Amino acid sequence: MKNLITCILLLLSSLIYAHKIPIDSLKKQIIYYNQHEDYELSIQSLSHYLSEKNLTSEEKFTAYLLKSTIYKKLFKYEHALHHLNLALKEAEKDSKLQSRLQEVKAEKSFVFFDMQQFDKAKEVMRDLKKNDYAGLTKKQQLFLKTQEGYFFLMDKNYKASEEKLNEALKIAEVYHPEELPIVYGKFIELYHFTKQTDKRDAIYNKALLIAKKLGNIKYEFYLHEIMKRVFSTNKDYEKAVYYQKKCDSVYAVYNANNVGSKIEILEQQLKDKEYHLELEKKQKIQILLLSIAIILFLVVFILIQLYRSNKQKNALIVEENQRFSEKIDHLTELANKAGDHKIDLNSFNFTERQLEIIDLVQKGKNNKEIAAALFISENTVKYHLKAIYTILNIKQRNELMILYRTKNELPPDSEH
Repeated sequence: MKNLITCILLLLSSLIYAHKIPIDSLKKQIIYYNQHEDYELSIQSLSHYLSEKNLTSEEKFTAYLLKSTIYKKLFKYEHALHHLNLALKEAEKDSKLQSRLQEVKAEKSFVFFDMQQFDKAKEVMRDLKKNDYAGLTKKQQLFLKTQEGYFFLMDKNYKASEEKLNEALKIAEVYHPEELPIVYGKFIELYHFTKQTDKRDAIYNKALLIAKKLGNIKYEFYLHEIMKRVFSTNKDYEKAVYYQKKCDSVYAVYNANNVGSKIEILEQQLKDKEYHLELEKKQKIQILLLSIAIILFLVVFILIQLYRSNKQKNALIVEENQRFSEKIDHLTELANKAGDHKIDLNSFNFTERQLEIIDLVQKGKNNKEIAAALFISENTVKYHLKAIYTILNIKQRNELMILYRTKNELPPDSEH
């Protein structure tokens, strides 16, 4: 049934995240999922949200902060610190978020405390204490005062320790009764070291009852661990072993649920999916760029070919114009030299057929017309023209028309 509900929630979540939801709505959803220990759904929802584009710094800040609290619940302290640092970066980008820096510092102190890096926790707490924990939530104040009480206990300042723990207890009773086992756990140690064994055992049972009622395995483990530790300090190893077995039993249940491992697997799957999507995106961009490059290359190649072709055409046109100009100049020069003194064709040893052809050429007839007029083939006309050009030492029929004249053109007295 629980798996079915989780699947339904995942489906609804995927539909909801097709469009970005307000961060306040997301926060309420995460709180709900966490209360039902659906940490996988919480992580997936937050990861989907953080993959959205155009998120504001405040939205990212809140999502990273929510993610860190989940990892802290699952004892994944390095992950929790990583996401707190990401939240810190977002807070530094936005002036509106400066006031929330205290919140990140408080959460860091809790992680350091759980990791038993007490010096780091104290350092952060001293900084927060300057403003008397201003701007922090009741829950954060509760945890900070509990930590203060524990540090006084470590220094054997039992009176100050009890005062701070009572301040934390009042906040828990009014605002966060679900966190009472945390405060009671420190009272167990206080009563143990002050030799108030009856109070110690009574408050242990009271705290354990609350943890079981809430179904909070983590707090059950925490309470058994404290009892094991206090008896170990007294060298009462029999009782220490007894509570160690309780710790092992609770841990076995926790490990059976394997929430932390599932979260790590889920996180890795999300990272893999994000990596493959990013890789696919890069490949598409590379293909697009390659396509553009090929198109540009083809365009440039075509333009170069067109340029070369046009250049060759222009060169041919220039060359042709040059030849045409030279031809005109040559013909003009020949015409100027000849004037009215054209060379007499009768002075050459032409045949009657050749003279007929020359006469027709001078009349403007083309080869086909000459062939028709003389009842011969065009090839025969071409053959005779070639022979005529050779005899006269000329190259084309224009020269023939300009320089030479037939007997029909001679003046009357030149026929004698």
